[in-house]
Amino acid sequence: MTASHGGVLVGQAHPRLSDGLRGWLQASFGELFMVADRASLLEGAQRLQPELMVVDLALAEGDFASLLAALRTHAPDSRTLLLSEYDDARLDAAALAAGAAGVVHKSSLAADLPHAVDAVLAGRSDASAAGDA
Repeated sequence: MTASHGGVLVGQAHPRLSDGLRGWLQASFGELFMVADRASLLEGAQRLQPELMVVDLALAEGDFASLLAALRTHAPDSRTLLLSEYDDARLDAAALAAGAAGVVHKSSLAADLPHAVDAVLAGRSDASAAGDA
């Protein structure tokens, strides 16, 4: 990941993973905001209008299409990268079809996150680990 991007909003409920994400993203973004629940994520998206949102699929509460639609409504110019604990190509494809800019599996987060963030911010279609699954 290269430095000097705009703001990033991270929606992640698990403290240990949140700490790791903070470490990876903090050096690359001018502003980093962390939230731990869906309501705070939607509020933050509307208020902050971040360049990138990195969102744990668990915050979707079973309906990622609805969450992605709400994020697009609140922050239409932001790009959303989903984090998934599931290595399921069909789920990844459905998330991409619903508007996610990319999907990264938590099992390969350290290896795939930097590439996925760069690809999402560059508008490339290789922003997802889904293509590697």
